[in-house]
Amino acid sequence: MIQSVDRALSVLCQFNAEVRYLGITELSQLLGLPKSTVHGLVKTLEARGFLTQNPENGKYQLGVKVYELGMVYSNTVELQSAARNAANRLASRYEEAVHLAIYVGGMVVYIMKTEFKGKLVAFPRVGASIPAYATAVGKVLLAALPDSDIEKYREEELYPFTSNTITSLEALRAELAKVREQGYAVDNEETLVGIACVGAPVFDRQGRVVAALSISGPAEKILGDCHPQLVEDVIQAARETSRNLGYAV
Repeated sequence: MIQSVDRALSVLCQFNAEVRYLGITELSQLLGLPKSTVHGLVKTLEARGFLTQNPENGKYQLGVKVYELGMVYSNTVELQSAARNAANRLASRYEEAVHLAIYVGGMVVYIMKTEFKGKLVAFPRVGASIPAYATAVGKVLLAALPDSDIEKYREEELYPFTSNTITSLEALRAELAKVREQGYAVDNEETLVGIACVGAPVFDRQGRVVAALSISGPAEKILGDCHPQLVEDVIQAARETSRNLGYAV
């Protein structure tokens, strides 16, 4: 373990429902560390929003960043529960992997993976992150963002994973406009050669796109004769997930 990280996390773990406020001296005694060391840890955590100092007693309490991360975790669990049944049916029908992903700082993070029994897919794993522009789920999520967010991309950031990967802002803008119009996105061997994917948006009760659901498999299958029906089934699975989150489809 990295000692400084372990110590910083130990500071946060001293707080709970009964212990809301702690001072440097108290933390020093609880952790068995010098006050100077604790002071440095606390000030770093405070600068990043994980702790905040109470002006009335001078002690520290958990900051808003802890709440934000808790909400991310809570929302992830809710999303997984909302998508589970639809994802299982979709994976069984096509005997391919179904994924649920969210958008985090230009990347898609896969938070759920459902595989057909006996057919295991190594990539992407749950927790993996991939640049959004190169995936179907990523393009679905990017299409829901303001144009100003897309303009933040620089040409040199659009790294080609395969010869089919989008590598220009003009092409990315055109692709996202297409995704908005048709309501789904396709990854045509843009991340991995031989693998294609179809993704559709998942909405929360406020009508915001909070995730994307997709199915991936061999390109000749995903983009073959079953493609029109597969697209409709992915959209319907995403709609069912949205309904479970409270969205009135």
